[in-house]
Amino acid sequence: MLTPYAFNCIIRHFDEVDRAVSTRLLHKRPWNETALTFLLCELLDGETQDLGRLTYTLAQLQQDLAQDDGLFGIELALETTEFNAAHERYISQSDLGLKLIFDNKIEPGLSWTRPYLLQAKRLFPANANPLAYAETAKFSSLDQEQQKRLKLLETVLGKGYLKYLLYTPRPESIDSDTRLKLAYLRTKSLAGNIFDHTDGLRIYQELLSSGESLKAGIFLTDLAQDNLNFGQIHESILRKTFPLSWFIALNFLNKSRFLPYQDLSNQSNAPAGKVRQAPADNKQLVEGILAGDKTQIDELIKRLKANSPDTFPTNIQLLPQHTLTLTYSVGAQLPPDSQRLRPQ
Repeated sequence: MLTPYAFNCIIRHFDEVDRAVSTRLLHKRPWNETALTFLLCELLDGETQDLGRLTYTLAQLQQDLAQDDGLFGIELALETTEFNAAHERYISQSDLGLKLIFDNKIEPGLSWTRPYLLQAKRLFPANANPLAYAETAKFSSLDQEQQKRLKLLETVLGKGYLKYLLYTPRPESIDSDTRLKLAYLRTKSLAGNIFDHTDGLRIYQELLSSGESLKAGIFLTDLAQDNLNFGQIHESILRKTFPLSWFIALNFLNKSRFLPYQDLSNQSNAPAGKVRQAPADNKQLVEGILAGDKTQIDELIKRLKANSPDTFPTNIQLLPQHTLTLTYSVGAQLPPDSQRLRPQ
């Protein structure tokens, strides 16, 4: 549940974060995934992001949301998870847990939580000296063994909980020829949009005014998109790939396309192409991973071994050291004893 005003404010803030992180891919020696994720965490932490000199800070976002009829609020919290010593070898330094919470104080039954595990990958330049990124540039940091481990994890958890967190330079900062090609691919993808509802109107505004948030540097996508190059990321925008700012804002619009699910299309007892939402215990499992819950992590490892008893990789890294919790609230400013709607 977002008003168009709140939708635009959220995109503006996280696009600022995107811009600050993406510039590090333009250094003479581009930052690696671990360093980029560390900076992303710094900028997504309400206590430290002021050091990043954002032009539209979390405090400003909170202030603007509070002005939207006084209904809405947003909070960011970054936690470093303490894992059991037995689980330390499973920790990934470059990856991130993301927990989105919609907290509806007026109609609590509409509240929800969505946990995600983000696997970081950075785009590699087509040329190192001088530094240049072509539309054919690829993400060369993920090897086949790592991909197998991620697919195994997805088999256990269901589709949708795991996402690639893709770091790329923003188009504005690269050579003009590649920038124009990326603009063509984005336009090709978006020009046929009906431009309705809150998100469609924002897309229309972006195309009308040459807005910047779709010219992003940080994207999220499903594990199935593991071979995308730079151009294909922009060609698939808002279909298979989502700028970080849009992914967050679209989640809070409650778009069903982001709901985790299990693919039953290859099972004999399921209609072709049909899917269903992943079981509730998988969501509990993912939330336990993000929280460092020993019982849930042991359960996950047990399931992984059961699915691959002969080839279970002992060096699999699946536990994010940091988890970002983003809470979007409705009606939190009301006194606790009068927040809920009264029966009609």
